[in-house]
Parts: sequence; C-alpha cells; structure tokens
Amino acid sequence: MSGISEKDIAKALQRPGALPAFLTALGVLAFLVTQNVTFRLIGTARDAMYGGTLGPDFGAAWATELASLLGGPLFFAIGVFLCLWQIAPIAPSLRLAHVVTRALLATVIGAAGYWLFRFFADVIFLAFQGVLYRQPDVIGSVAFGATMDSLRALVGWLPLVVLGAVFLWGWLQRHPLKHAVKGTLDEV
Repeated sequence: MSGISEKDIAKALQRPGALPAFLTALGVLAFLVTQNVTFRLIGTARDAMYGGTLGPDFGAAWATELASLLGGPLFFAIGVFLCLWQIAPIAPSLRLAHVVTRALLATVIGAAGYWLFRFFADVIFLAFQGVLYRQPDVIGSVAFGATMDSLRALVGWLPLVVLGAVFLWGWLQRHPLKHAVKGTLDEV
C-alpha cells in the first residue's frame, strides 16, 4: 500500500480552478450565515415580545451562538470548496446531470465537514464542563447528534449547493478558464 507523496500534494495544490470553486463556496457560506443571523434575529424579537424582556444574558447568548452561526456553515463551505476544486470540479463541458451529481457529492463532503465541526465542538464543550470525565459514554450520543445535524444540513442545503454549482457552470460556459479543470474524479 503506497501513501500520498509530496509530489501528489504539490500536484493537487497546483490544480487550476481554485478561484471559481472558492467563490462558489463563499457564496454558499454568505447565504448560510445571512440566513442563520436572520433566523436568530427573528427568534430574539419573538423572545422579546413574549418574554417581555431580553434579560441580562442577551449579550452572552449571542456570543455563544456566534460559534454555531459561523462554525457549522464555515466547515460545510470548506467541504464544498475542496470538492469543487480537488475532487469533482465543475467544467463548462459537463452536462447538467453531471453538474448536479457533482453538487450532490460536494454537499455530502460539506456535510462531513459539518459533522466534524459539530462532533468536536460538542466534545470540547462537554470536556470543559467535566461531563466527559464523569460520563465517558456520552460520546456516542454526541456522535449521533452530530450525525443527525449533518444529515439535516445535507438535505436542507443540497438545493443551495446545486444552485451554486449550476450558476458556476453557466458562468464558466460564458467565461472559459485558460486551463482545463480536472479533479480526482476525472482522473479515475
């Protein structure tokens, strides 16, 4: 069994098509963060209306929410970027069915990145609270919760990634790159 050599890593890092993949993933991230902040603002307004006051914990609540507002979508967008750049880039010569299939793969990889964020964030949170030392079997429920959250992200954010991939595909047809893009999927 052979490992990954430095030559393979250098080849992957020099692969063209990073900028279009990055801009697509950035658009996905911007939409998700905007959506999350909007939902939190609506929830805050609802709580203020029905609770009568925002309470002294308002600032602390928003500070703790900031990690979930940015972290999950950030790791999801990183997965989408890596897939659209290294594994299954969008090329102008692809058919629409291939674009959608590659967007599905990008969403799956993004959901895996989201799972990693949720799992390790929850483990770190529980470790700081001392729960992991008292109940080490809680790791299973943390993994299950992260799995359910990442599956929800996969299903919920798939249309967004497909839309971003189709937009990228259309843009690349009108503005072809100087170098042909090929990913790992194309080399197999």
